Amino acid sequence: MTERTSIVERYLSFLLRYRTILLVVIAAITAFFCFRVYQLKIATDFFSLYPPRHEYIKLYKQYRKMFGSANVLVCAVEVKEGDIYTIETINKINRITQELLATEGCNALQVISLTHPKLKNVQVTSWGIQIRPVMWPQLPQDEADLHRIRMAVYSNEGIRGFFVSPDDKAASIFAGFWEEGVDPVKLYDRLKKIQETETDANTNIYFTGYPALYAHIYHYAPQVYRVFAATVMVMLGLLYFYFRTWQGVFLPILSVVVSAIWGLGFASLFGFALDPLVMVVPILMSATALSHSVQSMNWFHQEYERLEDKIGAVRSAYRSFFAPATASIFTDGMGILTIAVATIPLMRKLAIFCSFWLVTVFVSVVTLNPIVLSFLRPPKKGQIEHEYKGKVYNLLAQFLVEPSLGRGRYVVLALIIVIFVAGGYAALQLKVGDTEAGAALLFHDHPYNQAFRFFNQKFVGATQLVIIAEGKEEGAIKDFHTLEAMEDFQRYMETEAGAGGTLTFTNMIKRIFRMFHEGNPKWEMIPEDPKHLGQIGFLIASNTSPGEMDRWVDYSWTNATITCFYKDYNNELIKQSIAKAKEFIDANPVEKVRFRLAGGLLGILAAVNEEVEYSYWLAMGIAFTVVFVTLLVTFRNLAAAFILLIPLMISQILSSVFMLIYGIDMNINSLPVATTAIGIGIDYGIYLLSRVKEEYEKSGDFNAANRRAVETTGKAIIFTATTLIAGVIFWFFVDLKFQSEMGLLLGLLMFLNMAAALVLIPSLVTLIRPRFVAGMAKG
Repeated sequence: MTERTSIVERYLSFLLRYRTILLVVIAAITAFFCFRVYQLKIATDFFSLYPPRHEYIKLYKQYRKMFGSANVLVCAVEVKEGDIYTIETINKINRITQELLATEGCNALQVISLTHPKLKNVQVTSWGIQIRPVMWPQLPQDEADLHRIRMAVYSNEGIRGFFVSPDDKAASIFAGFWEEGVDPVKLYDRLKKIQETETDANTNIYFTGYPALYAHIYHYAPQVYRVFAATVMVMLGLLYFYFRTWQGVFLPILSVVVSAIWGLGFASLFGFALDPLVMVVPILMSATALSHSVQSMNWFHQEYERLEDKIGAVRSAYRSFFAPATASIFTDGMGILTIAVATIPLMRKLAIFCSFWLVTVFVSVVTLNPIVLSFLRPPKKGQIEHEYKGKVYNLLAQFLVEPSLGRGRYVVLALIIVIFVAGGYAALQLKVGDTEAGAALLFHDHPYNQAFRFFNQKFVGATQLVIIAEGKEEGAIKDFHTLEAMEDFQRYMETEAGAGGTLTFTNMIKRIFRMFHEGNPKWEMIPEDPKHLGQIGFLIASNTSPGEMDRWVDYSWTNATITCFYKDYNNELIKQSIAKAKEFIDANPVEKVRFRLAGGLLGILAAVNEEVEYSYWLAMGIAFTVVFVTLLVTFRNLAAAFILLIPLMISQILSSVFMLIYGIDMNINSLPVATTAIGIGIDYGIYLLSRVKEEYEKSGDFNAANRRAVETTGKAIIFTATTLIAGVIFWFFVDLKFQSEMGLLLGLLMFLNMAAALVLIPSLVTLIRPRFVAGMAKG
């Protein structure tokens, strides 16, 4: 008896000797975690989505109280006939503005629209130069008032295209929401009510922007819960179909439930909230627990059929099961823990609580299953025979093992080479970030995406990139060269970086200076004389309320913003806009200010995308390294590690190619799925290779060992994979595109991991004919 076997024997003896006490202890811990599960919050912490150490996020946090949140809701009011310059439409815009101002989580200083006092009209009156709201002195009462509003819109730069569409058929409303204050469920109800109230035969109301996006996501949460329920019912049915015993249903489900309670309870205990967009991850965790439990039941049934002694079968089965199960669980846990290399808090929290969840499988399966089996009545012999004579699973097993038995193994080898070369190259083309704005989470024809497209057709853009002009001294903005550089920067971003439009403080300064010269257009420029700038500063301060200019410049004229509006926020556009901004900054140093990147939604997404891209490849590299080292330690042979690693890499490459072809985005939400799938794939390989070495010990023939391994352990792998595929099929019909695509991707990953393990491992074993199998068998 080897030292490893001796340890396992002692552990099994301990479990069976103190089974009642251990059962009570596990039940008590489960009850405690169950209590914590009820306190688990399902919520989005927006700041947990941002990498805190990234320079863009640091900048955003530093200035967001001054210049506002990047979480901006955009509303568009469209008239079908005529234009917006009617009393009814102006009143409608005003009512929506007031409704948004009163919405929970709204930053009142960041709300602006045609009817809001923040939107200014600079004009010359008998009282001199005045800066008044466009709606001054009140909402329109007659045609003369409407004409005055139209003239104000046309004569002030920075209104048409931004707050009124160039064709005068739509008006926009911008409302910033604090990340920590917005409630997506309440916001959805609020927006729905506004739409229902203000939409009429001649008016359409559109909402887009990140707050609206997450409001829609939370609206679909109940549908996700129903899909969970359907998935569980399918799994129950298939478990009974496979085992034909209540024990075969009860024990795997018990393992899944215990691990789920411990995992979710652990998350609640440490204050982790579960984001709706990562709800698919618990399915993966549960899939892992189910896979291990089904394998353990399969091992037990084989031994019970051979020995016809319950306790003897428990000892014999779990003696063989212990090593591959422990190695698999450790690999699963370490694989998901590699996500923690990302500095994004959500990813780190997910890595910690999911790795704990996976480690609990050692308790729920390796520890709990033999204890419970020792109490339960064993299945009848006829029931076990039915399990092994299942025609569907036998046919699949025979089909999958066939390539390894003859010349087909050379075809398999050639296929591996082709996939590594061609598939590997294609997989490297996978883009990080959204390939199309909003398309990663919601379907193309969803009202949110329709609103986004409408707004970008009518206006300069719904998505903002904010560049900070940070003063090196107080009053740095009140300088001609500084203002000239800011104006040059905004024109550069429009002409070279693809911005639909830009706004800076210089727009108002030029308009006021023009009024100094009786409105002559040729004087609409930045004044060089510091006295003129001082007079303009006084006019602005005396004609505006505190905080009204904060979106452009701070009260001391030390820091200012350049806001660029874009019609999209896909990966390529974000990279291009940031790169162009950096080019300008490097080529145009300014004496009194330094330009810093990047705020607004584009700045946030640029930081997140850079972190995800870096984390994805690093996490994948670490995950495969951890898997390789674990396999090396477990099997104590280099050939074994490579035989198990190759199928895993093949399935990962093919899934990446599928994501590329199908247009599934690699982002902060899909990264955990891709990484976690590595653990599930290696489980199949470890169990199958362990069975191959056991069968080789009996037969001394690689082909016979492969066939027997696939017919026993392989059949359990097929059952587990097909059960999970059948369960996640329901996700494909969810109205939330991301969950639908993740269901499809999960199903594909399950199939690829199953097929790769059952086809490639037997083929590689017969090709290499490794000595370690025989050596392990003897050991």
